[in-house]
Amino acid sequence: MTTHARLSPSARYRWAACPASVAACAKYEGSGKNSPAAIDGTHSHTLLEHCIKHNRPPESYLGLLLQDHEGMFGVDSDRISRVRIATDYVNTKVGDGVRVIAEQRVFPDALVGRNDMSGTVDVQIISGDHIEIIDYKNGMNPVEAKDNQQLEQYAYGILSGYLSESPPRLFSKLTMTIVQPKIALKGGEPISSHTVDVTELLGERLEKIIAEAAATDDPGAPFVPGTKQCTYCANKGNCSAFNNWTLESAGIKFENMNFIQDAAKSEPTGMTDEQLRELVEAGPLIRKMVEAAEEEALHRIQSGKPVAGLKVVRGSGRRQWGMPDEAIEAELKKLRVPKDVIWQTSLISPAQIEKAVWAKRDGTTLQLSQKQLAKVESEFITKSEGKLTVVPESDRRAAVDFGNVEQMFQAVPAASDEPSWLS
Repeated sequence: MTTHARLSPSARYRWAACPASVAACAKYEGSGKNSPAAIDGTHSHTLLEHCIKHNRPPESYLGLLLQDHEGMFGVDSDRISRVRIATDYVNTKVGDGVRVIAEQRVFPDALVGRNDMSGTVDVQIISGDHIEIIDYKNGMNPVEAKDNQQLEQYAYGILSGYLSESPPRLFSKLTMTIVQPKIALKGGEPISSHTVDVTELLGERLEKIIAEAAATDDPGAPFVPGTKQCTYCANKGNCSAFNNWTLESAGIKFENMNFIQDAAKSEPTGMTDEQLRELVEAGPLIRKMVEAAEEEALHRIQSGKPVAGLKVVRGSGRRQWGMPDEAIEAELKKLRVPKDVIWQTSLISPAQIEKAVWAKRDGTTLQLSQKQLAKVESEFITKSEGKLTVVPESDRRAAVDFGNVEQMFQAVPAASDEPSWLS
């Protein structure tokens, strides 16, 4: 099982911005399961590690079962196509004197003066006096290589190791690379890189990360709310700084009013454009705050700690048969229900056919090829328009063009006394 350092590189975006979050989040460690998206990302990292360490192409793992700390998983064509983007990129860098390292734990202790900032680097490419760090991202939210705090912390871990050798090995350039295959689905470039001088990393930027880490040691460290650091913070449901900041962003304050009544009295039709924008922008954070608060309240009540004014109830639940399918079939037949009414089938969905795997008589598995999937996508599938949704202007999706709406609602000319066909 992967263990994370107290100040892990992957969480630097949070602890560097909000020093108090480190101690606040410590009590939630190991308290919940990873999300399906996180588990999927772990499986992709595992396939990438296997490919590089065993010098095998991703396609050679099709239909095989692999295991990591999240459990067993089958390798399908979708995961292969994503990981192939990373392995193809690495292969362009391979040559004489080039060393490729996968999944190595690195420790920046010698440079930062502390031992709680280690992390595991997906891929390193060492060539002469140049180091390239590759971080594989499985998500859809774009991540930039330039000024990437996580990769920078990895860099200090790698450099610390080489500087501790006798004699120390020196490097002049360091490239930080993000490989994010799903960005291609949005029409973006799945690989981005940024190169810096090592002397730059060992100057003010090193002083900055040391200061950021030291700030988390202060028992009185401040809570500093913000969109980036709070979105995935485990403590946000129990953080008054986050709650106040979220509500104030929407123009709702605790101090002088009952904020629920105030929000209810704010009729959208009477709001200015600015008020509408502020509420829409704050909406995702407010929803996350409420969801996190509900989750925390449920946890307390289940733990035997009542929350005044709240209670836990059960939903309506889901109705299902109370006997095996064959027994239900027999009972319904006794009631003279026809078999074609008892058993109903539905066509496989586009998403399911993309991942469908079936076995031949000899035990080998088959899937649709990329060429066949492309045919299915272009010839067999139609996609309806998504629901119209109002989002902040910073959202990366293209805006819907409604044309010149004002012209559509221009006043209709007054009708003449006689029909036009008489004139």
